This record gives sequence, structure tokens and C-alpha cells, in this order.
Amino acid sequence: MSKPEKIKDFFGRENSKNFHRKAIFYTTAAIALTIVIIVTYSSYSTYRLSDKMEVLQTRIETVNFFIKDVERDIGKGVFIAGFRTLLSFNQFIATNGTFVDNVNVRFKESFLNGTLNNQPLSLMKDSTFTDWANKISAEADKIDIKFNFVVNDVKINQTDPWTVDIGLNLSLDIRDKKNLSYWIRERYLTTRINIIGFEDPLYIVNSKGRVTNAIIKTNITNFVVNGKVGNLLIHANNSWYIAHNDSPSFLMRFTGDLGNSTFGIESLVNLDEFQQQGLALKDRSVVDYIYFGTQNTFNYRINATPEWFKIDQGHLDAYQVRNITI
Repeated sequence: MSKPEKIKDFFGRENSKNFHRKAIFYTTAAIALTIVIIVTYSSYSTYRLSDKMEVLQTRIETVNFFIKDVERDIGKGVFIAGFRTLLSFNQFIATNGTFVDNVNVRFKESFLNGTLNNQPLSLMKDSTFTDWANKISAEADKIDIKFNFVVNDVKINQTDPWTVDIGLNLSLDIRDKKNLSYWIRERYLTTRINIIGFEDPLYIVNSKGRVTNAIIKTNITNFVVNGKVGNLLIHANNSWYIAHNDSPSFLMRFTGDLGNSTFGIESLVNLDEFQQQGLALKDRSVVDYIYFGTQNTFNYRINATPEWFKIDQGHLDAYQVRNITI
């Protein structure tokens, strides 16, 4: 009789060693493949994240550099617009023969809009602070940055006889066009302008535009030396200025205000120039705000000076002439 055929069970257990070897191989291969996939995906995700972070950092740095440039240049924009506004005031006064009615109101109008009493000012063409800000906005647009600003207030005042201060309150909104980064801030800054060289509005109006006088700070401290008035006459002939707290300030002169100021300045009017321009002379002290005003003063002739040269009692000590009056 032939031997009965061996019957394998469901799992083929007579070959169990080969089965286990194959199972281990396939399991190991599956784990290895899974690890490769995970590592590959992780590396790709890390690369993508790193790439995004690099782009974001670049945009933030671009906005940051732009902000620094804006902050550095704001002062320049304020100075240029402020300087040309003061020049425009004198141009307006010379053209119209009248003073400015309100310095702060008209300064803000001219500074931002380039007009005075709604009249365009030629010196402000493309030179207002708004023009400056619009140019900055155009440059920002080239690098995909939005630049928005609001001028909350602008004022001009004096804290010194020889300079004026421009105070600007400004709200800035600077952001990347994709809103990856933004910067919102309110700034208040002060820019100082030296008044030396500006024309004195009092001379323009009171001489009917025929005589102008630039504000020059005198370099003379001793007006009278040993009773001699040579230095005083040099000072008077040039109509140079001294600081004096009985006098109107530079800004007050734009409105024709002849009151006194802690930051007042004054000159001595050279009446020879007025006479040469056919202007009638007044029998008054030659201290400018007194000569151009109406207040009553007791005046003195001064030894060795022209007949028209008179100084009021309140200024005898300022010009060191108390002992050489006639």
C-alpha cells in the first residue's frame, strides 16, 4: 500500500519557518517605506515652512527699513514745507499789502494745502507736507507697501527770539500689501527753523513794499564806546536786530501785532532809506515797532547822530545812550 499523503493545515505549518521569514521581510520593508515617506514629507514640510518664514522675514525687514527711512525723512519734509510757508507769508504780504490774519490757522492751511485764504501760493507748488507724504506713498507702492497718514494737528510757535518751532502730530499706518506685517503709530515731532534772513513783515507793509529789511542778528554789543556812537550808527544804518522783551516776536510781526513778547526782537529804522523812497518821515523813536505804531513815547535826540535819529526813554539803556542825549 502507498503511504498516505500528508495533509497541510490551513496555515501550512510544515513550512512555518519559511512563512515567518517572509512575514518578517515584508513587515520590515513596510516599516522602512513608512519611515521614508514620513521623513520625506517632514523634510518637505520643514522646507516649505522655512521658505515661508524666509519670505515673511524679508517682508518684515523691508517694511522696517521703509519705516526707518520715513521717520528719518519726516523732519526734512516738515522743515521744507515750514520754511517755504514762512517765505510764502512774506510773498502774500508783499502782494496784498496786508498782514496775515491768524498765524497758526494760515500756517496750517499753507503747510498742508499750499494756499493762504484759499489763494494758491506759488512758492508752495509741489512743496507742501501733503506733497511730501504723497511722494513717500508713491515710493512705498513700488515695493508693495501701503503708506497712509493723517495730520492730526500742526502748530507754529516761538520758544526763542531767533527760531520758530513747528509741532506736528501725525498718525501713520504702514503695512505690507499682503498684510504680512504692519506698523501703526502716532508721532509728535518738533522741527526748528532759524529766522535769520527772513524779511520783516513790518517793513514791507509800513513802507508800502518800497523798503524791505532782512532779519540779521547784530554782532555789536557795545553800541557806545567812550561817548562815541560809531557802533550805534553801524547798527542803525544796517537795521540789524537785537532781542528785547518789550518788542513783538517774529511771528507777531506777520499779523502786525506790535505788543510785547518774551521772545521779541527789534531793529532801528534807517529813515534815510525811507526818505530815498519818497516816504514821509514821522517824528518818532526809530525803534521799529514804536516807529510803525501809534503809542506815545518821550523821545530823545542822540549826540552825533542824524537829526531824525531819536530813541524813546524806554530804550535809552538798551542802546547805551542815556548819557549822550541832547
